[in-house]
Amino acid sequence: MRIAIIGAGPGGLYTAALVKRLRPGSEIDVWEVNAPDVTFGFGVVFSEGALGGIEAADPSLFTALGAECAHWSRIDVHHRGRTTRNGGYRFSAIGRRALLAMLRARCADLGVTVRHGTRAPEADALALTYDLVVAADGVNSTTREARRDEFGTETTRRGSRYLWLGTERAFTALTFAVAETEHGTLHAHAYPYAPGLSTFIAEVDDRVWEAAGFTEGDAGTPDGSGRSDTDRLADVFADVLDGHDLRTNRSRWGRFVSVHNRRWSHGRIALLGDSAHTTHFSVGSGTRLAMEDGLALALALDDHGSVPEALAAYEAARLPEVAAMQRTARTSQEWFEELEQYADLDPEAFNAHLITRSGRLTRDDLASWSPERVEHVRERFARADRSPRGTAVR
Repeated sequence: MRIAIIGAGPGGLYTAALVKRLRPGSEIDVWEVNAPDVTFGFGVVFSEGALGGIEAADPSLFTALGAECAHWSRIDVHHRGRTTRNGGYRFSAIGRRALLAMLRARCADLGVTVRHGTRAPEADALALTYDLVVAADGVNSTTREARRDEFGTETTRRGSRYLWLGTERAFTALTFAVAETEHGTLHAHAYPYAPGLSTFIAEVDDRVWEAAGFTEGDAGTPDGSGRSDTDRLADVFADVLDGHDLRTNRSRWGRFVSVHNRRWSHGRIALLGDSAHTTHFSVGSGTRLAMEDGLALALALDDHGSVPEALAAYEAARLPEVAAMQRTARTSQEWFEELEQYADLDPEAFNAHLITRSGRLTRDDLASWSPERVEHVRERFARADRSPRGTAVR
């Protein structure tokens, strides 16, 4: 089987590695327009269940992740000078650059060809010579946008704005912070991903964004007064940042784009990750969902003798699961967009409202990885390792 993958983000690379493990004789080519060291954002979060799925599918990758991940077991809510702690959670996170480097190394070990700094040929052209074309080209997927009718695409750009930043403040939990200012209420999501490094995502509605004087463009660029948007945000969240600055990485204010597709495949072209769906970051990592898409696609290709059958199985496995996650994410997102109406609650009441905002706790039930499912995947890949179709997996 010949497979072309457009996009060398975590979803595309993980898909390539898993398919190569299950079908060693496959020829897999990956195209990525950016250089290997070019990425955005900072940390990527995994639940305990998501890591269990990675361990079952690729123990070598899991071992590498375990050596790099930061771990925590609480959700802290910082509101009106008080931090309320919620225990019983198990999360891990890793720097996005570190994750991509691991996945690139895994692909190289397995014999996957990855072309960086190279724009992929158009999907229809690839489909002439490849059995399958996987569009893992992100939320702004040109592959999807050229075929909106075929995929049944619906995209909505939400009203509030967010900014993806980093800090050397070493958070010890997933932290939700609320700041009430003269211009209105802002909030942030923060979590550790490496020793002394944390992700910090600020979110604010348009009215407050304009009143506070935030600007388009690079958030780290000073304005005429010599101050940048990151400087202003560091002042706003000074108590939770404990005196630390905020740093940027291609950081610009954006609006969350909600992506839904009624179908994830058309002919030999399949969508994966953010090109197929998005979920608000308040309920989990889009990277984790993209990697779970990749696992489902790899298993479907291994199970079925034809690409159409495999793609039908892929959609049947993932569409309902992701749709449920998107419903939860939409409820959570709407709560945060309306956060100002809850800001005057006392810290304990506010904490309870936030933790239960989606109608279900944001724990491993959202990851949908039961012990039985993990064991099923482990057995599948163990059988593949003993398969006579190719050499043993390294």
